[in-house]
Amino acid sequence: MSEHMIRIAGATIVTVDPAGTIIDDGDIWIAGDRIAYAGPAGGYTAPEGAAVTEVDGRDRVAMPGLVNCHTHSYAALLKGTVDTDPLDVFMVQAILAAGARSDRDVYLSAQISALEMLKTGTTACLDHFSHRPRHTPEALDAALRAFADAGVRATVAPMFSDRPFLETIPLEGELDDALRAELPAAPQPADPYFEMMADALPRWKDDPRVSLMLGIDSPQRCSEALLRRAGAFCAEWDIGNHTHLLEAKTQHTMSLSRPEGYVAYLADCGLAGPKSSFAHFVWFTDLDLEATARAGVNVVHNPASNLILGSGLQPLMRLVSAGVPVAFGSDGPNTGHMSMFEKMRLAALLPRISEADPADWLTAPEALRMISVNGARALGREGAGELAAGQLADITLLDGRSIALSPRGRLAPQIVFYETGASVTDVFVGGEQVLADGQTTRFDGPAILAEAHEAAARIARDSAAALEKAERFRPGLTKMIHRVLTDGCGPCRLAALS
Repeated sequence: MSEHMIRIAGATIVTVDPAGTIIDDGDIWIAGDRIAYAGPAGGYTAPEGAAVTEVDGRDRVAMPGLVNCHTHSYAALLKGTVDTDPLDVFMVQAILAAGARSDRDVYLSAQISALEMLKTGTTACLDHFSHRPRHTPEALDAALRAFADAGVRATVAPMFSDRPFLETIPLEGELDDALRAELPAAPQPADPYFEMMADALPRWKDDPRVSLMLGIDSPQRCSEALLRRAGAFCAEWDIGNHTHLLEAKTQHTMSLSRPEGYVAYLADCGLAGPKSSFAHFVWFTDLDLEATARAGVNVVHNPASNLILGSGLQPLMRLVSAGVPVAFGSDGPNTGHMSMFEKMRLAALLPRISEADPADWLTAPEALRMISVNGARALGREGAGELAAGQLADITLLDGRSIALSPRGRLAPQIVFYETGASVTDVFVGGEQVLADGQTTRFDGPAILAEAHEAAARIARDSAAALEKAERFRPGLTKMIHRVLTDGCGPCRLAALS
């Protein structure tokens, strides 16, 4: 049988290689799931007898698929539910108002996430998966199946914790006993979670698109026994792990119970290394930064989510200067849309209000490598993120005639500072065209949206009473947050205008 190849002909190629090479009139040849050639047009000849599918790349800009290294697929059915909700208020809403969901609801929510990612040029994600009141094997399979059916790459990391919410925040009498009694107080058993993971890992290990990783909710939400068990599990199964870490100052306050710092604590538990990733990582100390760099951990910056939840400004350039690999995430779709172009742009812009020397600002080519190469690394997929021979053929095509990309200037800054995702026309994952002329090829996007609209409306109706109940916690939690933010202790991650 003759070899089948795809040729994307005549595109402008943004290689995202270390030199920032851009090829104005280029060809990309794909064989199987890998790039066979990416270079000047006419520089490659297909093997004799190969069947070639031609894709017209003229007036197109080809770049590596974007990677979203921290999201929550459950939140795709909760769009528009967050406004002035700081993180700890938001957490109560998640506990009390996530809604009871069928496996079909889980599938729909994950496919909505996949649809939005593909439409805006993202080819891979890490889903910090949540299912309340507790995980089930069926719900986990539904999320994995949804991503596999959509054709995106997804690493699914089911979240777990075993400490009651009230033990995970620095309360000092801000909630009265009656309110405290309304929140769950019993720890969740750990055995079902690890049994679910041990069952799912071998069943999904050979899937070319989806994989599993251990998902810690956050260290202050887990007992030491649970974290050590998680570290041993990761070592036994040779898998990575993902966690929220030091997202808000309340979490920094909780970390003071560990004089060595949370990062060193996680490392001692076997949960900080090159296969580990920390989402948010805003309120870290010098001790945490040193331990992170030493361990080779990946950090996932979520600038839009940090802003909407008021979590603070991550000192991104301190991480970069320390040699920490930083990737980007959107967080859940209840904290904003999933276009990774916006997250990349915010990551590049925010240091410009905190770093006085322009030499310390993030450049556009650096941001492009973070969202592609560093993103692939955080997901455990080395050999991806550049448009070069041998790399995975995860490719996003942009309409070069769009208002964002024309008239044409310097292309890297133009993509980072102008593009929104609206120019995306086609997406390839592993050499397969999963978005063609703006339409998904593996599933019916409009039909999924219509069904999800009904599911979201049902969940909103069913959870209305719980949402109303959650509002009674807001004054006390807001008072706690204000106290912690103004106590003058620890690092400062808030902007101050004078």
